[in-house]
Amino acid sequence: MDLTDKVAAYANALDSDISARRFEQVRESKLWRGWIGTIYGSEVGTSERGYAFDRIEDAIENAELMREQCRAIRPNIATPSTKE
Repeated sequence: MDLTDKVAAYANALDSDISARRFEQVRESKLWRGWIGTIYGSEVGTSERGYAFDRIEDAIENAELMREQCRAIRPNIATPSTKE
């Protein structure tokens, strides 16, 4: 899948396609555990907010931001209408 296809797929993601998973990294010689947002199970991040969060809600909001940014890149993509 090339980048254009990935942007199109992310732009068409439904709320049910967005989630978060646990994320671990070493910070200042200690293991830190947080959350990273996902779309279709793929980890995503944004330049505005980054990729690692203390709260699951923040990670999900960042994945939603990623979807919105992809929609802005590809405004001609038909997005499914949902009532969620």
